[in-house]
Amino acid sequence: MADGRKPYDLTGAAHDYPEREGPPRRTLLIATHPRSGSSLLGEALYFAGGLGCPLEYFHRGFLPGLAGRWGTHGLREQIAAVHRHRTDPSGTLSVKIFWRDVEDLAAELDPARFGELRGRAPDAVTPDDYRAIAAVLAQAFPNPEHVHLERIDRVRQAVSGLAATQTGQFRIVPDMGEQPAIGTAAYDFDRIDGYVAYSDFCHGHWRNYFAATGTAPLALTYEQLAADYEGSVRTVLGHFGSAAAVPPMRMRRQADAGNEAWVLRYLRERTERA
Repeated sequence: MADGRKPYDLTGAAHDYPEREGPPRRTLLIATHPRSGSSLLGEALYFAGGLGCPLEYFHRGFLPGLAGRWGTHGLREQIAAVHRHRTDPSGTLSVKIFWRDVEDLAAELDPARFGELRGRAPDAVTPDDYRAIAAVLAQAFPNPEHVHLERIDRVRQAVSGLAATQTGQFRIVPDMGEQPAIGTAAYDFDRIDGYVAYSDFCHGHWRNYFAATGTAPLALTYEQLAADYEGSVRTVLGHFGSAAAVPPMRMRRQADAGNEAWVLRYLRERTERA
């Protein structure tokens, strides 16, 4: 990368699967929001084996690099490339997906109906719309099965998100070596407050989407994953039909005393402003 940092190693060609013709047999979707432990869970599923490699294949941050490596132009070519290179030999494709990604996918695949979807509040999207979104997403994600991964502590999630965005350090993987920061973390009440509200907005959509489509996802929280990594991962593996051993954690926890100081400062200021 131009800033001296290495791209996330799981996005590299070494982690592509043998090329597959046609769509995957099933898709495992980690429906979530940034800073919810989705990378930790995704790595666990990947290193357990047989369940694909869950990444944000259609997120604005990941998509350009993968498109450049695979030589794709446009979303439909990207979908075909993800199917070809990232479907496990068992026929399983795994994807991490945020609500923003859903908005982008729906708007590009069906602009006539969903060109104005971005930013619409959950109560402004009808059950019929959610079902139509599911039909559009099926082009990329055949036979989907879902985990709904949510972080209950919205403030700590927002603080983590702000710090990661400012420094460019979204994960710490010791195997990849030191990754230099691209900026300095600076407290900002309004941005933290906005992140809290946006998390509620996105998970409101996920809940409405599941209700409208009759989907019963496996529910998991960041707090459960952090408190009981082995038990949580074992539950997810079992849910998807895998008896594989739980792999050791590769990632290192990022939260520190600085994050906690921001949390306390934000809570104090929010009380004062209220």
